[in-house]
Amino acid sequence: MESKENCDMIRCDDGNKIYWIPRTTFAKIVLEVNLPGTKFVRYRTGADMYDMSERQFKQIAKDAGAIYKINRMVLVSIELLDRYLECFRM
Repeated sequence: MESKENCDMIRCDDGNKIYWIPRTTFAKIVLEVNLPGTKFVRYRTGADMYDMSERQFKQIAKDAGAIYKINRMVLVSIELLDRYLECFRM
């Protein structure tokens, strides 16, 4: 039998118990916990949220007019992006 350390699992310790969680599940939980109510995201985070490449996310954000640039930091408005994407719903 394969040990849990060799699987695609993450070890989570809450002090009393140890839990083994699949990496994909852990990633989804972390994204959902950190992002509710977020109005702006950076390119990499947005690409992960929408399950697309960073290049595709940048282009869609540009087409949606959802990019805000502050000095060297670029943020994407999730609200504007979602409104734009709704136009393509089938």
